[in-house]
Amino acid sequence: DAFHAFHQDLSFVRKFLQPLLIGELAPEEPSQDGPQNTQLIEDFRALRQAVEDMKLFEAKPAFFGLLLGHILAMEVLAWLMIYLLGPGWLPSILAALILAVSQAQSWCLQHDLGHTSIFRNSRWNHLAQQFVMGQLKVRVGAGLHGELPWPLGPASPLGLPGPRRAWRAALPHRPPVSPQYGKKKRRYLPYNHQHLYFFLIGPPLLTLVNFEVENLAYMLVCMQWTDLLWAASFYARFLLSYVPFYGIPGAVLLFVAVRVLESHWFVWITQMNHIPREIGHEKHRDWASSQLAATCNVEPSLFIDWFSGHLNFQIEHHLFPTMPRHNYRRVAPLVKALCAKHGLSYEVKPFLTALVDIVRPRPGPYQ
Repeated sequence: DAFHAFHQDLSFVRKFLQPLLIGELAPEEPSQDGPQNTQLIEDFRALRQAVEDMKLFEAKPAFFGLLLGHILAMEVLAWLMIYLLGPGWLPSILAALILAVSQAQSWCLQHDLGHTSIFRNSRWNHLAQQFVMGQLKVRVGAGLHGELPWPLGPASPLGLPGPRRAWRAALPHRPPVSPQYGKKKRRYLPYNHQHLYFFLIGPPLLTLVNFEVENLAYMLVCMQWTDLLWAASFYARFLLSYVPFYGIPGAVLLFVAVRVLESHWFVWITQMNHIPREIGHEKHRDWASSQLAATCNVEPSLFIDWFSGHLNFQIEHHLFPTMPRHNYRRVAPLVKALCAKHGLSYEVKPFLTALVDIVRPRPGPYQ
């Protein structure tokens, strides 16, 4: 089920898997799988088949075309504001806010592409993701998240020196690495106390320091020439657009302001639905149970759907990671009915409650 979630055409990928087959595990051999609810597994597979029959894995080109269009429109609007009103404090603040929103929406679009949820051909998704991440966002390797979702084991994208394309979209989403695995990492942070240092290293610095500075260092040290060319094209466009108004120091200051604003959006929006209830130890549960235990939804509205890139439907996104996000509302009632049938928690939080829960100490093995 985990593999199928990221590979819709199983007959195609089996051609590549066959040479890797070592053998079939004998029934009497020990397994790491925990207790399995056979009926739940069967019902979830039936649900997935129903979703495929409803064509909910098919993207609407107009939706994503409008999404890209409104991102480019915000870029133009920010520049026109400075061009027409001048580089005063008020126009500069408004332009920085508009650019930050544009950057946030660009991240959402690359996230869709990283999950291969727009084009049928995965190559087209990754090429388009390179454009969005390279020209609109100047990020390394076309986006780590889309390349390497959280795995079913000790490996984690947190702290990796760069993307591992060999694992692209082959492993399922998981909650942030648990204390059980985190202590084995090279640079260990006490994840069970993250609510205490969240404001120190999270919202203000993540995008600017971790994504910007570390990515540039990685590109230079590892000589990632394609990524460097994309980065150069982004910086050239930004500086040519704003240096005539601000000079080099002012343009750099505007860029930093945009990144800091974007960082606040990124941290709060991506964490509000990733507050797991059970993360102390790997439970080796079935796919549906593990995803429902690891995430929650946030109450939908037209604004929240747009502002969060539809990541307020995080349960549906984790269960069906290649589904185009405009179909989350349609599949949500079906997922909720499955949860009700099997007594599984389908948690939906108000927006402000979800934000507060990020830094609220929680009981249990993760506290």
